[in-house]
Amino acid sequence: MKTELIKIHERNFNTSPSLFFFSPGRVNLIGEHTDYSGGYVLPISISLGIYAAVSLREDKGIYVYSDDFRSLGVIQTKEPYRYNQSQGYMNYIEGILSVLKRDGYCIGKGLNISLLSTLPKSAGLSSSAALEVLILTLLNDLNDLKLSKKQIVTYAKEVENTYIGVSSGVMDQFIITFGQENQALLLDTETLDYNLIPFDFENYQLVLMNTNKARDLVDSAYNERFNSIEKAKQYFDKPLGKVSLPLYKANVHQFNDLLQKRVLHVVTENARTKAAYEALKVHDYDLLGRLMVESHRSLRDDFEVSCKELDYLVDKNLSYGAAGARMTGAGFGGTMVALYSNETLLNFDALKKAYKAKFDLELDIYIAQGAAGAKSIEGEF
Repeated sequence: MKTELIKIHERNFNTSPSLFFFSPGRVNLIGEHTDYSGGYVLPISISLGIYAAVSLREDKGIYVYSDDFRSLGVIQTKEPYRYNQSQGYMNYIEGILSVLKRDGYCIGKGLNISLLSTLPKSAGLSSSAALEVLILTLLNDLNDLKLSKKQIVTYAKEVENTYIGVSSGVMDQFIITFGQENQALLLDTETLDYNLIPFDFENYQLVLMNTNKARDLVDSAYNERFNSIEKAKQYFDKPLGKVSLPLYKANVHQFNDLLQKRVLHVVTENARTKAAYEALKVHDYDLLGRLMVESHRSLRDDFEVSCKELDYLVDKNLSYGAAGARMTGAGFGGTMVALYSNETLLNFDALKKAYKAKFDLELDIYIAQGAAGAKSIEGEF
């Protein structure tokens, strides 16, 4: 990976990079569509992510090349920073520069930045948050901005919400910043209190299956779900993420049929997420698996963010012996995660063929390992 990244940088900037950074993707074990209602999530940062090679410039320009978007070539960031759909990924970078400049931070060093990602695009593994946190981390390190990790999370989320226009919660940016290798992280998205818990990658595997179904969160029904949760908040004297099932039942008569289902998912999902954390504490991966399946059914039936491709993959993996399986990420496509013990993990060639025959889509499969949060890296990678 390092050799390829160096070649990319030298080819585009005619100089060798001197610094390297990595920002992981994430898979959410459980706790979906709860992070923007003050609820609980249980994500883990993974070894798939975005690498950056950096060389310093004599001027103050910032030039970026992404190998995922080769047709765009090398792009220079330019003020005034304004969202421009044709710029693609550069909007995230210019959004970060915009909020830092607004708050008086000086980006004094000119940089050449080359990006190389191992994350599949539009797969629900949070490539956008990985990019946001990556750029904030390298700008922080190279310009001695003295941003705390929580400030990095806050700025990354702001860019996603206000500059890009996606009404996401804080989970993605938080786990990508605070994640530790082979540790899941229980996050209270209201208080930002968190607890790390080991995940047993020696005996269990997380298998990620990308549906390759095209989607666009900005234009999808994601924002409708967000607005439904915002509407439900007025009926309670506490964040929706802290509403118990009895309290929900006491107020359910105030909701129309659709809102009943939306809120029921959030309430039950928060309970499942806390139970999953307790299951990991006692190494009960069978219980974790059952909770993942319950989560998927709630996302399918109550929150209605699954799709036929995700449902098919969940059912197939359970029939193959997975302890649990569920969609992960915002839904409407993207990725499914399955929990397997090493004893039951199998070859998925037949599933790839069956999926192709049924949906006329390729099925990309990844075995995820745990990784630490965004950081500068040295040595081989």
